[in-house]
Amino acid sequence: MYHRVPSEDLDLVITAVNIQREVGGNLAEVLDNISFTIRERVRIKGEIRTLTAQGRISGTVISLLPVVLAGILYLINPDYVSELWVKEAPWVWPGVIPCGYLMLGLSAIMIASGWFAIRKIVDIEV
Repeated sequence: MYHRVPSEDLDLVITAVNIQREVGGNLAEVLDNISFTIRERVRIKGEIRTLTAQGRISGTVISLLPVVLAGILYLINPDYVSELWVKEAPWVWPGVIPCGYLMLGLSAIMIASGWFAIRKIVDIEV
């Protein structure tokens, strides 16, 4: 049954029932204790999710902020932002890659890595 429905809670129930079957004892009490354990685990997961909500939202807002500001800047002054696509990077293949492409690529990589780092920090295993 565990192979069809892989769940930590189901694994706990199956293990407890197998041990109770071999050793004996009060099955109702064992299942009552397991149900309490499962309820507490769900409650703690919800509490942790609530406590880390601010970090998750902050990470998303901070990651989207440069993109939104670049869009607003482009709406306000398109000539200023268009320099990213026009200026060439002389230190890399002159005449091939505009300087802005390199900067946008590096900034996208840094934003994505920061977002993943923040997600990793606020993702707490229970």
